[in-house]
Amino acid sequence: MNAIGNTPLIKLNKLSDENSADIYVKFEGANPTGSMKDRMALAMIEGAEKRGELKNGYKVVEYTGGSTGSSLAMICANKGYKAHFVSSDGFAEEKIQTMRAFGATVEIIPAKNGKLTAEIINKMISRAKELIDEPNTFWTDQINNPDNKKGYYGMANEIISALGTHIDEFVMAVGGGGCISGNSEILKEKMPNLKTIAVEPLHVRNISSGDTSGTHKLEGIGLSFTPSILRKDLIDDIIAVSDEDAYRTARELAQKEGIFGGATSGANVWAAMQRAKILGPGKKVVTVICDSGLKYLQGDLYKNKNNL
Repeated sequence: MNAIGNTPLIKLNKLSDENSADIYVKFEGANPTGSMKDRMALAMIEGAEKRGELKNGYKVVEYTGGSTGSSLAMICANKGYKAHFVSSDGFAEEKIQTMRAFGATVEIIPAKNGKLTAEIINKMISRAKELIDEPNTFWTDQINNPDNKKGYYGMANEIISALGTHIDEFVMAVGGGGCISGNSEILKEKMPNLKTIAVEPLHVRNISSGDTSGTHKLEGIGLSFTPSILRKDLIDDIIAVSDEDAYRTARELAQKEGIFGGATSGANVWAAMQRAKILGPGKKVVTVICDSGLKYLQGDLYKNKNNL
């Protein structure tokens, strides 16, 4: 568990021009499971242990797109807990395989044509709620668990250690709400003038308008509701990103910067690029590479060489 955190902060050289602000990315693919979710998973498990809610012999339950599940599965394996997760085949197969590799039981809710909808997420949540009725079971309940956002305090402090307190904007896609909220709490405490820019899928505007009728392919964000731990009061602006822009930017990150992330990381960087153009030279924008591109090699993000 000591390998979690202290990930690299990298300045983009090719995707940000001289007329734009500097863009820095926190490369969370360097965590043990290749995801920022290692931070929050450890915080939720250790928080439950301290409160006596999670004990030896217990089973950990969660619904997950796979990154949280992979992180929880790793920590459960390390600490000796059983793990039972609910996911969907609309998420990357690599993530499902990783959860199972760490010994977790994984139930699959079928997606429609491989795309994620509000209905799929709601079915995953309903099944997870059924599982917690079993004895000796602890539900991490990531979207309502305050330990989720606390797990990202360390990331914010690492960013400050690297760049000081002269950061203009923090750009982050909204999934469970932990990363954007935890980072913003610390960053805005140290830098009251810093702006937090939320990122959401173009066709699932759950943060800005509440419209969740569409579909998208950006894993981990664009839920069918607003998470209770999300600090909307700390969000200064919202940018919507299309699947196409996110995919293209993720591929450009790999080919032009040598930074390998998933589509949601591409969404973050695309949004950061738009903000950097507005801010102009001499300013700093920070965003997050949420996880490693190695999690997405079998999907259409990187699998079809003609799309690269």
